[in-house]
Amino acid sequence: MQAPAFGIVMSHAPGFTARWDIIDEGRRATLTRGIERARALVAAAAPDLVLAFVNDHFQNFTLRGMPPFCLGVGEFHEAPGPVAAAMLRIPERTIAGEPAVAMALLEKLMADGFDPAYSAELSLFDDLSVPLHYLFADRALPPVIPIVTNCVAPPMPSFARCYDFGAAIGRALASIDAAYSRVMVLGSGGLSHWVGTPRTGEINGAFDAAFLTQIAAGNIEEMRGWNDLAIDEVAGNGAQELKNWLGALAAIGPFAAEELAYAPVREWLTGMAIVAVTAR
Repeated sequence: MQAPAFGIVMSHAPGFTARWDIIDEGRRATLTRGIERARALVAAAAPDLVLAFVNDHFQNFTLRGMPPFCLGVGEFHEAPGPVAAAMLRIPERTIAGEPAVAMALLEKLMADGFDPAYSAELSLFDDLSVPLHYLFADRALPPVIPIVTNCVAPPMPSFARCYDFGAAIGRALASIDAAYSRVMVLGSGGLSHWVGTPRTGEINGAFDAAFLTQIAAGNIEEMRGWNDLAIDEVAGNGAQELKNWLGALAAIGPFAAEELAYAPVREWLTGMAIVAVTAR
């Protein structure tokens, strides 16, 4: 089985589907072009398996049990379930998992010094449902293995740990004997946004621009040294979701990036971006 060679990293705000009509035509046009380009690239890549680096929003995990990482090993996942579908204003969807590969991946990760949790019963919200709704709107959806990172409840895994975890996933995939040859990674979350704080609604466009420039240069090593508290201050607690981007990019290894869209959308409380990446 080959390591991932293609991926999409993008924002997943609930308003992206639920409140699409409240933003101006200019930003809608920008995001529409990005969605259409991303969809075309996914179609051209024709992935036969998707590894989705996402984060829970207290749907599956609470403070009674909050794993740093969790692999979805079930035969099926909800993305979205009925409650989430109503909130996101998109159809309910049950997606196929890949239990055999997910369990093999889990075993490889444990042998490599990581101890992620696993779940056969995940119900995903906008983190997975929104990207899949747009990226696979007009084509069959291959099996998906969700890789859930705790980006919401301190203490969280560090940016360095998320990078190392993603790199370990890339290594593990290359050593698993399976029939998949076109693995896609999805990294979902960010960019700058504050959730449930007095700064909710702020967007740091300068941070977003600098971050996207870094991604365009293929430079993610610096992100390994990011400090959670510093990121909270400059880009908001919602920017912790960029750990999903970091894990996805590390799973690919050296990459080339194409920025497809960026728009600061205060109405959705989030800096919205879509980026395509390919292995070098």
